[in-house]
Amino acid sequence: MKLKVLFLPWSAMLVAAAAAHAQTRVASEAETASLQAYLQQLRPGVALRPRFEIRREGAEWRIDAWAESPPQRAAWSLCLTTRSDYRYDARARRWRENGVDRQYAWLDRARDCGVVQERVELKHTLAERDIVTMLEQQASLLQGARLLFAGNTQCAAQRAHNFKLVSIDVGADQLYQLAYRSDRGGHATVSVRKRGPELTAWNVRC
Repeated sequence: MKLKVLFLPWSAMLVAAAAAHAQTRVASEAETASLQAYLQQLRPGVALRPRFEIRREGAEWRIDAWAESPPQRAAWSLCLTTRSDYRYDARARRWRENGVDRQYAWLDRARDCGVVQERVELKHTLAERDIVTMLEQQASLLQGARLLFAGNTQCAAQRAHNFKLVSIDVGADQLYQLAYRSDRGGHATVSVRKRGPELTAWNVRC
């Protein structure tokens, strides 16, 4: 009797391995309660709604979570929130802060800052007036950078793509760095020069 040996294509093997590696599950009641207790130690009296990201790595589960502070009204129509990330240390049986807090901003005239799906990450400390100005003018700055796209071989193909602002930073040259992500998965960063109240798209890289 002959045994038939089946050979899977390499691509199928990779997909199967990735699926096995990407096992996830929801947080247990005990895990949720322990994180809530930890958050209350860090920020007593602040109601936070954490979200979990749990996936299997080898024989163990990696338990990560994150929570955002309640939205805060800043100057003008500016709203701010801070996201903190946490990881459960199974050996020590305790939660730890995982990395540096990240701050997000958006514009909303609602008193409670509303419920927003699209926020912009602030990767550098900026004056509130500057944040508002950048958020208000980012669309026109992107439009002004379309000509710069055409003159950059790495960006030319994305010139007509639709982009969404994802972060604001400040480069070593002290130019603002507006990072965009396109609806087709591409990325572009527009360098912006500020002279008095005037903002100018100065350079672009993709």
